Amino acid sequence: MKQAGNQTNQKLRIIPLGGLGEIGMNCLVIEYGQDLVLIDCGVQFPDSHWPGMDILVPDFDYVRQKLSNLRAVIVTHGHDDHIGAIPYLLKEKQLDIYATPFPTGLISQKLTEHSDLNEVRFHKIENRKKFKVGPFTFDPIPVQHSIIEALAFAIETPVGTLIHSGDFKHDAHETSQGMIGFEPFEEWGKKGVALLLSDSTNAERPGHTLSEMEIKQSFEQILKRQKSRMIIALFASNIKRVEKLLQLAHEQGKKVAFAGRSMHSYTKLAFEQNSLSIPPETLVLLEHIGQYPDDKVIVLVTGSQAEPQSALLRISEGIHKDFQIRPGDLVVMSSRFIPGNERAITKMIDQLYRAGAEVLYESIHHVHVSGHGQQEELLMMLKATRPKYFIPIHGAYRHLSKHAGLAKESGVQPENIQVIEDGQIVELSKESLEIGERLELNRGVVVGTSFVEGSPDVFSQRSNLSKTGVVFAVFMRDSKSLKLIAPPSVYPYGLMYFRGENPEHVAQDAEDHLEDIYYDAMHSGELEETLRLEGRRFYKKRASHKPVFIPLVLDV
Repeated sequence: MKQAGNQTNQKLRIIPLGGLGEIGMNCLVIEYGQDLVLIDCGVQFPDSHWPGMDILVPDFDYVRQKLSNLRAVIVTHGHDDHIGAIPYLLKEKQLDIYATPFPTGLISQKLTEHSDLNEVRFHKIENRKKFKVGPFTFDPIPVQHSIIEALAFAIETPVGTLIHSGDFKHDAHETSQGMIGFEPFEEWGKKGVALLLSDSTNAERPGHTLSEMEIKQSFEQILKRQKSRMIIALFASNIKRVEKLLQLAHEQGKKVAFAGRSMHSYTKLAFEQNSLSIPPETLVLLEHIGQYPDDKVIVLVTGSQAEPQSALLRISEGIHKDFQIRPGDLVVMSSRFIPGNERAITKMIDQLYRAGAEVLYESIHHVHVSGHGQQEELLMMLKATRPKYFIPIHGAYRHLSKHAGLAKESGVQPENIQVIEDGQIVELSKESLEIGERLELNRGVVVGTSFVEGSPDVFSQRSNLSKTGVVFAVFMRDSKSLKLIAPPSVYPYGLMYFRGENPEHVAQDAEDHLEDIYYDAMHSGELEETLRLEGRRFYKKRASHKPVFIPLVLDV
């Protein structure tokens, strides 16, 4: 990462380390003078471009250069894309973390999976109770999301007030966490908001999100028509939806079992903190569901995104130790298909159908509503806060761009709207919002619970290997005469050949060809490079891709 330039004490720096121009890995630096805070510190789950990698974390180099200035991490809510990278930052230094009880509990659980961590000091956040960190005063504002205790923040700084929306939506009919509306944002809007940073995840979707109460009504009807065992897949973090399903099951005399590690851990934590109500005699162990009639059995399960080793994926593959699909079972996918997961999810759904299940999902039935506001709610936030400047956050570039258009529609001056991506430094003063340099960010890569080192080139090479295969060619020669002791030996791995090609014949032809090339170039100063290039050219004609070709010349 490039070294950041000098700063002045008159400007507030805002630097996204993740979450802008991409989905996930949300992490935002706010810096003034010698004081720096992070809002969220999340992970991203890698796609096929990162083979063998478990998670991706933000590039902490900018923070690492200023560790003594890092005052705290401020947490908006407990989803992994907002808190999952905290243990990896704790490997760098002691941390003060400000969070409400539920994300505090989730972070604490994560820390037990790691060793060699520095000390962490948790500070409890209470709704609308201001707290001060360095030169910043935070006003925690409750918002609605698909997890309990989600927050936005009004942040008073020496150059003006910032509003960070967190992830939010607006549901006037959902009151399980009290009445939550835009009134606090309107209060700050009247006082004057210098800059709004607002969630853009659903900026492409017109209208208003459905109410959770509509989803509850939909499930009420589905449960009434239940004739077989029902498996409901959802995110374990959606505690209030879990609670509603438990209530509906209790009202209809049904039994509920949990499946999936996170379903057990999230609900246990929420229950212990009095954030989840479990009706009496409703919850049973998964291994005991056979004691009840099929039409009285509901299983709440994790794995709606077909994550490797998740409970629903193992059930679909017939390898779950406590539960197997039977013909007639109904599987309800109470979550959206997160972009990038569609292929894995549809494959899992096909496997469920092959096992005899019926499957309901969002596109064909009202069984899910997003935790992110759509265009009407984004406009409500803009109109409530009336910001002078606006930066859309949390989303791919198209989401940010669409949100910028909504800001213009709401009355923000076009010249005061900035669409930025990860690494872009923005400097806010009392008079202006200016774009600075852009940092070169390299994502941190984690395997298991440990960082792994590697340049961007290394990860590109790993991706290429998975697409093209590799060929090793061994040349054993006399160290004095340089003549080959035996013909070259070719060892191809992971190659796909054109129709009609016999791999054994191709390997023999490659050995003959490379032997000729070797003698033509044996006295050349670029022997190995010549062999590498000629080997790739040979396989280009005989295989589907030019492989990674590695010649090994051994003197004996």
